[in-house]
Amino acid sequence: MTKRVGRLSATDITAAAQLYQTVFSQAPWFETHALPDVSQYISRLLAMNTNRCYAIWEAKQLIGVALGFSRPWHRGVEYQLLDLFVAADQQKKGVGTLLLETIKADLSAVDIPHIILETDKGTPAEQFYYHNGFTVQPDQRALTLVSTTAR
Repeated sequence: MTKRVGRLSATDITAAAQLYQTVFSQAPWFETHALPDVSQYISRLLAMNTNRCYAIWEAKQLIGVALGFSRPWHRGVEYQLLDLFVAADQQKKGVGTLLLETIKADLSAVDIPHIILETDKGTPAEQFYYHNGFTVQPDQRALTLVSTTAR
């Protein structure tokens, strides 16, 4: 069957949230997320005027999603890839690679030269990104820190 890649829209939120919930509940993540929380996360991303969220379908079935947005920085604009997930039965079949290739072409066409992302070390995702041309920045000194805003 033919696969089609396009921009994620509000009509896809429920299907995307269900896919997110299913994929990330499995190994190696074993995460639990309430469907309303995931739906709200995706809705909020889509509401951003800089959102660049993508989906891949086979026939009418949503089989993969990439959530992200473009953002300015001192060297221009970059794309922040927050999440990329593919249905378990579609993994290792080129679906994620096709999704990334399409995203890269779309970003290049609008002069966004870089994709930045974070992923867990030692996971299949890390190897997937290396396989698709991502590299670790050798001089990277970044540290991810998180703080609550509540007092």
